[in-house]
Amino acid sequence: MEIKARELIAAGWPEGERLGAILRRARELDATGLARPDLLAQLEAEFPFELPMILPRPGPAPLAEAVVAETSEEAANLVSARARMAELLHVPVVSRGAIMPDVCPSGHARATIPVGGAIAVENAIIPGAHSADICCSMFATFFAPNHPVGEVMDHLHKATHFGAGGRARGAQFSSAVLDEPVWDNPFLAHMRSRAQDFLGTQGDGNHFAYLGRIAFTEAQRAALAAAGHTALAEAIGRTDDGVFSVLVTHHGSRGLGADVYKRGQHAAAQWCRKNTKDIPDAAVWLPADTPEGRDYWAALGYVSRWTRENHAVIHDALLRRLGARALAQVGNEHNFVWRRGDTFLPGKGATPAWRDAEGRPLLGLIPLNMAREILLVLGADNADYLAFAPHGAGRNVSRTAMLAPYKDADGELDPARVQKAIAETTAGLDIRWFGGAPDLSESPIAYKDATKVKAQIARFNLATLVGEIHPQGCIMAGEQPEPYWQRARREKKARHKAERRAGEAVADDVS
Repeated sequence: MEIKARELIAAGWPEGERLGAILRRARELDATGLARPDLLAQLEAEFPFELPMILPRPGPAPLAEAVVAETSEEAANLVSARARMAELLHVPVVSRGAIMPDVCPSGHARATIPVGGAIAVENAIIPGAHSADICCSMFATFFAPNHPVGEVMDHLHKATHFGAGGRARGAQFSSAVLDEPVWDNPFLAHMRSRAQDFLGTQGDGNHFAYLGRIAFTEAQRAALAAAGHTALAEAIGRTDDGVFSVLVTHHGSRGLGADVYKRGQHAAAQWCRKNTKDIPDAAVWLPADTPEGRDYWAALGYVSRWTRENHAVIHDALLRRLGARALAQVGNEHNFVWRRGDTFLPGKGATPAWRDAEGRPLLGLIPLNMAREILLVLGADNADYLAFAPHGAGRNVSRTAMLAPYKDADGELDPARVQKAIAETTAGLDIRWFGGAPDLSESPIAYKDATKVKAQIARFNLATLVGEIHPQGCIMAGEQPEPYWQRARREKKARHKAERRAGEAVADDVS
């Protein structure tokens, strides 16, 4: 008689999600003709009655630091980042960690990976280690420098889209990536419309569309060719002077990725509640060899493909408007989880700098700020630092602290001081804010010293410089106009507060 679940429960296995897998295996063994006592003994060996709870390791795993603090702000920043990394390195599936020159805290919750942080994780995926902005990444298109900067920026402003939400109906892009057969994956189910809406959008915060110019030397062309990046090397060789205009975009997977992350975080929290104890919320994981882990890994792969297409459709739209063509394209993620062998490598703002499957050092883009060059680098594959490089310049203080000196006595930003600070740090560049008003927290003064970050990339042998894209213009989201409903609600609250104060004053006078 076919083995039933109640027989397994009577033998000692508890009811729960695991019972289904045990029953399937029991029926496989039963089909072989194995006697019941032997079958149950084999099941017990494969599925122990009580799984031991997984606990944090008593001491942290090793941490490598590719950063030097040279000011008091940088020192305080580093202390905070170390504290969060130490908490994360107590998680038993994490075997090593590294922090980059751009390291800065991304939150104060226990075990929150800092920006510029990377970890090695064994047979597990930690959603919190790549965070909600899955696949935040860079993408560059090299094209002929045949158009004035102002003209390109005008077309770029019309081609891209910043701010909350997706593109309006009638202004959306189509793409084969939307038709991939992925929507039955539980982490992607019912999200095709989200993928459609957000395609061709860049969001807000530190995301940008940057127009630059690069002049490659013969030595740089030869270095790219020797490293195996023949497409770019050949494109350089076809020019007379090695000069290109370059569009570089920086953004992630938008609402699609945020929702995948939420589902992944929820699934990881559920698994850890059943199987672990004292694991911080920011470090819960899915075992990679479980059905949920395999589905999540497949969903991350799709988000990576979608995000690259998200860059590409914006670049294609600009090129069509210019009547130009792409002469070469390169790109890289810096907020993701990669896999090398059996080890998963999540990076929160960390650029992969190892060798690919063909043995080529990865080609990456490292932005510094809107008024500085974007670095084109070959990965040094430095195992001491998990073979990562920084993703940018990073911050020394929070946005709130950075803005404080530019506020008036009422705590409001002084527009004149904001304009002056931006003008002084972006002189000669075509800087635009998609939402209209400038965002001082995304100006050059908000970031670490770019020259120091470049020096530390070389000092710790994280990557080799093979080109610099120099700025001509940049579009960022800026401060978005306040929605009418939000303004109305704020004004209503202010009126009620004023009326309440007036009533209290009358009451005081009467008493």
